[in-house]
Amino acid sequence: MAIKTLNLDAEWDFQSKHDPEKGKDGATVFRLGTLSNRLLSFLQDKATTFKGTNEENVEASIMNASLAIEIVKYGVRDIQNLPDADGNSIPFETQKQNVHGMEVKAVKSSILDVLPKVIVMEVADELQKRNELDEGEAKNSDG
Repeated sequence: MAIKTLNLDAEWDFQSKHDPEKGKDGATVFRLGTLSNRLLSFLQDKATTFKGTNEENVEASIMNASLAIEIVKYGVRDIQNLPDADGNSIPFETQKQNVHGMEVKAVKSSILDVLPKVIVMEVADELQKRNELDEGEAKNSDG
């Protein structure tokens, strides 16, 4: 079978393994969407820096937490049942942004600012998985 393209219209629900309500009606549900390869590549490149004086003396640095925030910012389509510290429901809001020539919806900073880092990292990891080859495609590669 040929390599399948990314389905940029795909959306799926995700619950954190850290949510004590996971699998129950009270769980927080993140509605996620596939990031385009162009957007994800831009975000990854933006979070990577290189320094050094020659080819043999180059050091790469990846800002993992910053990258995770950006991935979540553009990959989350909705969040259901997200209470604030006082238990009040936080309304989900997005805004349109132009990122590297692409118009995309972005989760508002007011929401990103209050998500625990461990949750951001977990959701970002889930989003990045959708841009990888599936098991069948990966095992057929020479690498």
